[in-house]
Amino acid sequence: DFRALLLTFVVQALGVGTLLAGVAYVADDLLDRPGASTILFAAFVAPALLVTPWWERYARTRTKRSGYTWSTLAMVAGMLVLLAALPDAPVVGYVGAALVGVGYAGAQVFPLAMLPDVAAHDAETSGENRIGLFTGVWTAGETLGLALGPAVFALVLALGGYVSSTADESVAQSDTALTAIRLGFALVPAALVALSLLALRRYSLDEVTSHDR
Repeated sequence: DFRALLLTFVVQALGVGTLLAGVAYVADDLLDRPGASTILFAAFVAPALLVTPWWERYARTRTKRSGYTWSTLAMVAGMLVLLAALPDAPVVGYVGAALVGVGYAGAQVFPLAMLPDVAAHDAETSGENRIGLFTGVWTAGETLGLALGPAVFALVLALGGYVSSTADESVAQSDTALTAIRLGFALVPAALVALSLLALRRYSLDEVTSHDR
């Protein structure tokens, strides 16, 4: 159960890290609006702050795994909206970023609530308290996923023929490079986050509330 939960979380961190790495490129090269990066970040963060209590209430009446699944699907849906909307409909893109933020809030709440369940079950079955080990591996995995995100985005840019600008001169990007920015910012993260659900299916330790019964 811990391995399934950890793999899900790390792959999602990789997807989110890839998306965040592309924000500045989307604003500067795709939208040609440097200030758009601030709007994208705000659209991503603000809903997460607002809906976190709602996800917590969801967990009281349904299983944590189902909440994690739905929040993950919300992230994927938001990323696909970004893919379809940018660069022609930036306002719709901001709505997509907000939807990603809504999903991301749940994708933080649920796994962090499931981790203590895993540790408690492990302590019961093994007779050892390994919460420190679990937490250390968990933190390292999240850090690794977020750190590798920019590398994944850079690889997509390289494949698309992106040419780096200098401090004194901006470079007009080819259509292929602009497409690579879109794909690296939205499609690749969406694919990674969706792929993480395959690992989550292996998580069997879940609590069913009396409401569901």
